[in-house]
Amino acid sequence: MLLNNIYNLFFKRFFTFKGRSSRKEYIARFLLIVFIMIVWAYTIDKCTNNDLLTAAYVMGIAIFMNMLIFQYFPLSVRRLHDLNENGSNVLLTTLPLSGFFITRLMFEKGTPGTNKYGEPPIN
Repeated sequence: MLLNNIYNLFFKRFFTFKGRSSRKEYIARFLLIVFIMIVWAYTIDKCTNNDLLTAAYVMGIAIFMNMLIFQYFPLSVRRLHDLNENGSNVLLTTLPLSGFFITRLMFEKGTPGTNKYGEPPIN
């Protein structure tokens, strides 16, 4: 049951733009990205004794981080859909000082009931 919840929260609809995402899903994935970036920044300094190992580590983490960053945009679009807004507003998150917009995505309650983007998220 726990593994199913983790799968649904982090990996289900990884690159899907359709539907809606809850605050819980958005915050959990956002914190996962931040956590992995912190771990990566910390461990990259510890992995400098072997050039080949360092290159393989950096390449693997870079690929993984790109997947996480690219999944952020569909997640934000679905979160905007939950707020009954157009998904193209996600481009605002790429602007400097976009923290207010991201904070809004994290904490504003979604539209109750069905909206033009579908049923409310389950989780």
